[in-house]
Amino acid sequence: MLRTYPLSLSVLVLALASCLGCFSGGDSATYPISGTVHFGDRPVPDGSITLIPDTRQGNSGAAVSLEIIDGEFSSAGADRGHVGGPHLVRVVGLDGLGDGDLFPNGQMLFPDYETTLDLPKEATTQKIVVPGDLKMPKRRPTPKGGA
Repeated sequence: MLRTYPLSLSVLVLALASCLGCFSGGDSATYPISGTVHFGDRPVPDGSITLIPDTRQGNSGAAVSLEIIDGEFSSAGADRGHVGGPHLVRVVGLDGLGDGDLFPNGQMLFPDYETTLDLPKEATTQKIVVPGDLKMPKRRPTPKGGA
């Protein structure tokens, strides 16, 4: 019993140090974000918005992806918000007319749209407008007899 005591104490100290590191905060602070996404002058019915810290501008941290529902998004139900600073923003817009099978959230309204935002290190609300003239590329006809 005396031989295992130093080992148990070492394991306990190591576990305590790990837990303290988990709650130290540091650079992992995130801030709530919400807002709207429009395609031209209409709200985007369904889709997602991804906020990626722009490492080219010295920003770092975890990216966050949020659902767009009826033209609105919010980090309120997400694991985290944004980290502040310059971000790359990717928007996927869907028509929300899912078929319940292959495309449960509908067809794409436009090609993936990218823009940038410089977010404050505090809660924020943003309005993102995808240009209304952004069109999906036309599909090439499939040649007869295969791909």
